[in-house]
Amino acid sequence: MNTLLWALVLWFSTCTGPLSAQSRIFMSVGEGSSAVLPCDWRNKSINPSNQSLYIEWRTFSETVFERLGEEHYEGEGYEGRVDVPEDKLKKGNCSLVLKEVKAEDAGVYESYLLVNRVKRALSSKRVFIQSVELSVFESSEMILEKVPAAQQNISLRRAAPRQVFNIRRLASRNAGIIIVPSNIITSTILSNILLYIN
Repeated sequence: MNTLLWALVLWFSTCTGPLSAQSRIFMSVGEGSSAVLPCDWRNKSINPSNQSLYIEWRTFSETVFERLGEEHYEGEGYEGRVDVPEDKLKKGNCSLVLKEVKAEDAGVYESYLLVNRVKRALSSKRVFIQSVELSVFESSEMILEKVPAAQQNISLRRAAPRQVFNIRRLASRNAGIIIVPSNIITSTILSNILLYIN
């Protein structure tokens, strides 16, 4: 019985990956923005040779993204928002690009590479690459960005909720980041900027 228990513990730890956070990266992004969850398989003892690379990104409860060559899978709720570009993956960069981040995207993400155990073998092993803990905060930044000088237009963007305000004839000295605590103050600041310009 004791041997069976140890065998199950060993099997479980092999299948689920590392139980510690020794290589975990912590990152925080604003809601509505994009995040790049870092991953690089070159620092692992992996020799992918000429085979197609199979990358998997997952949370504790679900698969977020998988890629094998040109084929890929996007998990439920992540459709159209996640990718590991194939060209970068071949060069060792297995970072997950997560667009339009939502509050429910917060959590721990882990990446794994599936590689053949021996040449021409049907069996493969799952190699843990990276763990990233993502926290999501309510975005309260509005970025004042100047567009080409010929147009003399300024765009004020807010990531979440998505808002775009176009302002004309604003001096370049006004460019920068405006941090606001709420939508009410956002409206007040915009009104004051518009009044100041006119």
